Amino acid sequence: MRNNITVEKILLEFDPVAQNLLLALKKISKNFGYICEKDSQKIAEYFEFPITKIYETASFYDLVETKKPANLEIKVCSGGDCNLGQSTNVIREIENHFRIRVGDKFNPKVRLKKISCLGRCGDGPIVIVNRKVYERVTASSIYKIFAEWI
Repeated sequence: MRNNITVEKILLEFDPVAQNLLLALKKISKNFGYICEKDSQKIAEYFEFPITKIYETASFYDLVETKKPANLEIKVCSGGDCNLGQSTNVIREIENHFRIRVGDKFNPKVRLKKISCLGRCGDGPIVIVNRKVYERVTASSIYKIFAEWI
């Protein structure tokens, strides 16, 4: 619980109808870093959906986390414009630096994930580190970003 915010308080901000499920999931994920199994059950009960529907919806969207985050969560946009802007080179540089691969869950301290287009194509490649957004990132500028976090 952060700042007296609870999952229940967040849920009460939304009518329990299908079109509000994603909004509630995003807000809960943003406030707590991820949606744990216990919270998923509360959400399922509130919306009167099976818990599988909660996981299905949450796991489909890049901005809703269903697993406890690593100490350093790095997300790189893989949309068309970001790829043209060399996001592949940025990913390769991150992988080499930390000796990890996109999607690996073996390192509890660092996790690298490709995410779909964020709609910020003119600012790409976009990199998000622990929810802080960086624009126009290059393979060489990634080290300035690491210096903020390591």
